[in-house]
Amino acid sequence: MQGVKTRRAELDPGLPAPLFIWEPVPDLCVAAEMGNTGEALKHVDVISPNHAELADLCSVNADAAGGGVDKRVVEECTARLVDSIKGSGEARKLAVVVRSGKDGCFVASSKGVARWLPAYNKDAQKVIDPTGGGNGFLGGLAVGLVRTADVVKAAMWGNVAASFCIEQVGVPVLGKTEDGRETWNGVVVEERLREFEKRCE
Repeated sequence: MQGVKTRRAELDPGLPAPLFIWEPVPDLCVAAEMGNTGEALKHVDVISPNHAELADLCSVNADAAGGGVDKRVVEECTARLVDSIKGSGEARKLAVVVRSGKDGCFVASSKGVARWLPAYNKDAQKVIDPTGGGNGFLGGLAVGLVRTADVVKAAMWGNVAASFCIEQVGVPVLGKTEDGRETWNGVVVEERLREFEKRCE
């Protein structure tokens, strides 16, 4: 990360600070790596593990009895990550966005945000192939952060992007309406986003 910052400063000292979104490697989401994770969090803006990776990092089980995700465990583990940057010597902004599949996502930050958002696809029959859903989520999250500077709104963008990724095998089919609005799988992206935002109010 420091190399990226140094190179940007060399290219143009006036460039704004980069935005770092970190999806941790599953193999390193183990309790023995918690110290290293805490050090890395001093340099990133957002960390986004899935609920199983977060639970493994904290050495707990995040599976709820009867299926699904134990939201209390996710919230407690997320608080540990946010707390790990306290006392780092600078006012750090950190967001943790925990992807939890059909249970949605949990968004928390060092600025006091703590909120669950539902998954867009409530109907399991609309989920054709979950492959790429997490990557789609992170892409939508990144664009949402750049455009809104609000981690909760950005997570909504992530949920909507993921919804398009899992509704077919392979990538969504991109297109445009006659008036130039972008479509994915024949659906106007902004319309799905607006509908989801209303659902989350």
